[in-house]
Amino acid sequence: MNNMILAFEVVFPLMLMMSVGCSLQRFKITDTASLNVMNKVVFRVFLPLLLFLNIYSLKPQEIFIKENIRLLILTAACVFGTILLTHFLFKMTVKDKRKSSVMIQGIFRSNLVLFGIPITASIYGEEHIGTVSLLAAVIVPLYNILAVILLEAYRDRKIDYKILILGIIKNPLVMASALAFLFLFFQIHIPGLLMSPLESMSKVATPLAFVVLGGTFRFDRLSGNRKHLAIVTIGRLILFPAMLLMIALLLGYRNEAIVALIGAGASPTAVSSFTMAMEMDADGELAGQIVVVTSVASIVTIFLWVLFLKTCQFI
Repeated sequence: MNNMILAFEVVFPLMLMMSVGCSLQRFKITDTASLNVMNKVVFRVFLPLLLFLNIYSLKPQEIFIKENIRLLILTAACVFGTILLTHFLFKMTVKDKRKSSVMIQGIFRSNLVLFGIPITASIYGEEHIGTVSLLAAVIVPLYNILAVILLEAYRDRKIDYKILILGIIKNPLVMASALAFLFLFFQIHIPGLLMSPLESMSKVATPLAFVVLGGTFRFDRLSGNRKHLAIVTIGRLILFPAMLLMIALLLGYRNEAIVALIGAGASPTAVSSFTMAMEMDADGELAGQIVVVTSVASIVTIFLWVLFLKTCQFI
């Protein structure tokens, strides 16, 4: 019973924030235009700031711990393996390349920052988010780089490597990560007078992103992509985390490391994947629907993953 309560406590705040967004949209307090503006602010300001501060707060010696390096390699290897597997699978089964690229992105690209940090904080407290922060520091930029390469490669035109490289460099999350690592390794100190408001602003990222996500739900437009959505949802929330967590458990990982992998493996598709799909001429409507469906379904699947792992005493 205690394990079930803990699992519910992990997902309830996420569910509540999304329901607030749905209510604001339903009562016309927000509209599509205002939600799009808020989404851009979250993606370009608050999420990068949150990621920057999480990396900046790491201790350099934590990065080079053998277990952490193995965890990063494991996660990256599973991401690369998933991309290759889904590429060959969808090449044979999905004729529309714009849909295929979005589906591959939807399966490998998790909402690690938005879900991983709150889940870890809910279970172990904010003083134990170092592992998930390190994972986010490396994997989130990798997600963005691979997504840009994938979406550019699947366009019906010759790849422009200049645009590809600029797209990677100019990505707000990649820029924030690179800047944070520079501050970390060169030991550039941020004065308390500046740090305090930055930390306050970074706390806006998670609740505002979930509110915006809830406000963008459009259940009436899901029927046309039902088959594609089912495939991505099962792959993103069940098959990918099962593979990642099984390998990690066999390698002996437990507690904070496993919870960090719940964020990387079992969280829904990243909200920013929709924005990127729109900007790179992929199927933006399907990308948005993937974010919506995986976010709603993850309330149940994350609850079940946490309950299972807690019952088996892996976390």
